[in-house]
Amino acid sequence: MVRVAWVNPTSGISGDMFLSAMVDLGADPKELSSALGTIEALDGFQLQFRPVDRGGLRALHAEVKLPGDEVHRGLSQVHSIIDRSGLSRPQKDLSKEIFSRLALAEAKVHGVAVGEVELHEVGALDAILDICGFAIAKDLLGLDQLFVSPPALGRGVSAGAHGSLAVPVPAVLELLAGKQAYGGSPDYEATTPTGAAILSAAAVFCGQMPEMTIEAVGYGAGTKDPANFPNVAQMVLGSQSREKIEAPELPGRFEEIVELQTNLDDITGELSGYLISALLAKGALDAFLTPVLAKKERPGVLLTVVASSGDAARICGEMFSLTGTLGIRSIAKQRYVLDRQFFEICILGETLSVKAGPYRAKVEFSQLSDLAQRRNVPIVQLERMVQAEIENYLRVNSIDLNHQ
Repeated sequence: MVRVAWVNPTSGISGDMFLSAMVDLGADPKELSSALGTIEALDGFQLQFRPVDRGGLRALHAEVKLPGDEVHRGLSQVHSIIDRSGLSRPQKDLSKEIFSRLALAEAKVHGVAVGEVELHEVGALDAILDICGFAIAKDLLGLDQLFVSPPALGRGVSAGAHGSLAVPVPAVLELLAGKQAYGGSPDYEATTPTGAAILSAAAVFCGQMPEMTIEAVGYGAGTKDPANFPNVAQMVLGSQSREKIEAPELPGRFEEIVELQTNLDDITGELSGYLISALLAKGALDAFLTPVLAKKERPGVLLTVVASSGDAARICGEMFSLTGTLGIRSIAKQRYVLDRQFFEICILGETLSVKAGPYRAKVEFSQLSDLAQRRNVPIVQLERMVQAEIENYLRVNSIDLNHQ
């Protein structure tokens, strides 16, 4: 059996709501505070959990007192603080991964390199306490896997270090790119960048509560107390048989997809090839053809199109229009997608887009082919130039593809 937890963030999620819910589930607050006390930057902090009422629900609320701190820390400084602490190696690694995702999101939002990001809220002491506290509490609860349903992000305006920003703020949207979320009813910032970073780094997104044997339920209260709904994050602790664990130990996430299929026995070879490019251009995630022997012993093709759950109906319409078929089979599935990022490099005075996953980074071959023809450069030589420039970019920006 393995220990799992499911977060139901219908009122959003923040770092302190995470801590409160996990303590409500049974994480020892004294052990949590003791471990946090080994972080030198938090010297003199106080952390207490007080029962409160939120919309008729009893919940715990974290009350934190921190030493005065006006320091704007960079990612390397935050990592150094964590490395010097008394946290266990897994706790340090998880904390640093969460901070790295925060920094990457801020870098993309502001259009700067990761090493140039000025971490205002990100490097503040409350973020260090919340993120390291989450890693510690996860171990105190013995969690093997954390699941989360789509979080409410909120709406309105949030005040931050860069002035007032519309909610959801850009960093939250960047952190949750590729994951399901929604606005929700809160007229404020319901999901914070810290909460979103924890979800991005440590949780498997799922449409509903996964199958588990329920052991306990905890409620972490947010600071605001609106009249029309309980501002709490619900967290359910339970156990699963080992084969129920859905996430491999890979840096990525599950996505809900739909596989659309139809048999075609009356289209030409030219149209077959056109269908693939046309459907991809319309937003399909993937499309391919498989030779089949169709009804009435006719040779044909099986058209398979992969679409995100939200795009399935629209892509079905495109398939009907393009093929003239009268029926499409729909199969709901999940796919596991590795995290990726995009950046640009300059070769021979031209800009090329690079897609980087956890294990490699590359330029699309079509870009190389076009550039080789335009500049009359052997493509093998161009490939070596591109790879050298990619490696230089990764080195300058302190990106290790094997340890993202």
